Amino acid sequence: MRISLISCCLCLFLACACQPKPDASVGITKLGQVMASNIPTPSAWKIVSCSSGSKTVDAVNKKGFVAIRDGQIGGNTGCNSFGGEWTGASTKMKVGGVMATKMFCAEANEQEVMVLDVFNGTVAAKLSGKELTLSGGGTTLLLTRDDSLLK
Repeated sequence: MRISLISCCLCLFLACACQPKPDASVGITKLGQVMASNIPTPSAWKIVSCSSGSKTVDAVNKKGFVAIRDGQIGGNTGCNSFGGEWTGASTKMKVGGVMATKMFCAEANEQEVMVLDVFNGTVAAKLSGKELTLSGGGTTLLLTRDDSLLK
């Protein structure tokens, strides 16, 4: 019962933490999307693969995604939800680390470690069409745009 209450509170916190913050210094496009440098915000990106060193892991399931909002980042590692804040330009985000739920999923464990490693420090982002590459902490995520994942 106590664990369930703590899990519910953490999920509620993460849901609130991923809400966009208004920022008058960022422009609005015709479609109503806020543009922060080259990465549109809000936007959602499905995990295609994760790489660390010489190892590459293809997405283990369809749950894994990253949502980028103005000053906030969140998503799902393929098992757990995560969220945190970022500053700087969207092409070079400074992330102080993210909080994540703590369920264990054997099939997604390796992917989860790589996803969370990216979001601890400076994250370089490169946008090419509908593909986004995020790199940080010696790990690279390859993502494709899927705004249907924004909630």
